[in-house]
Amino acid sequence: MLSIKLQGLQEVRAALKEFSDRRFANAVSTSLTRAAKEMGIEWQEQIERRLDRPAPRTKSATTFLSATAQTLQSKVLVKDQMAGTPPATYLNPQERAGSRRAKKFEQALQASGAMPRGYVLVPGRGAQLDSYGNVSRSQIIAVITQLGSEYSPGYQRVIPKTVAGRLRVMAKRGKSYIAVQPDEEKQLGVSAGIYERSTAGALRAVFLFKRTVRYRKTLDLERTAAEKAPASVAEEFERAVRESFARLRAQQAAG
Repeated sequence: MLSIKLQGLQEVRAALKEFSDRRFANAVSTSLTRAAKEMGIEWQEQIERRLDRPAPRTKSATTFLSATAQTLQSKVLVKDQMAGTPPATYLNPQERAGSRRAKKFEQALQASGAMPRGYVLVPGRGAQLDSYGNVSRSQIIAVITQLGSEYSPGYQRVIPKTVAGRLRVMAKRGKSYIAVQPDEEKQLGVSAGIYERSTAGALRAVFLFKRTVRYRKTLDLERTAAEKAPASVAEEFERAVRESFARLRAQQAAG
């Protein structure tokens, strides 16, 4: 999140003697809001330009908070309050590089006991990927529903009937999901993870358990803001003052 303020307010206020306090505050808040909106667009364009096949929620990851005459501060941010994993969480490793935190889907599997804590998931060869390169939502729901119900009886209360029905059909066709724990790798001859098992016993990796997944720095949102926000605020303030002066002159002429 970036907070935007206009520096040297007292000096600027002293130079605008024709402005009332209310008119001055309105000009400042207008300029800050416009600058935040502009920076939000700049951030969004960078995200879409630098990331491979961004999903719809990633294409609307940024937003801004308008300034008011009382706060004289606007904000531009990556959304952090959304259902599921918010963009602020999953884009953070792209901005700062390093390891990512467990997603809510992974946390649910850890809570059920299907997945060991301290690990994250990466797609396996049996994963069904959508057009954005992510594991399909339907497969994620199937995995967490089946494994959640097996590892935690109480989890059955939140299983949608339609999903449960699809899983029964899948079981009749000889397919189901199993979790292979790290201490079972040698015994089963496969890497730890979540597998789809056929009637014949063949295993296809849907997810693999990894200790960490490291991302290289892809985004420069903070640096972009540091470089461009001050000039943007100054430019927008000059524009807001010109507009306010024009309205003031018009009011004086009409009076």
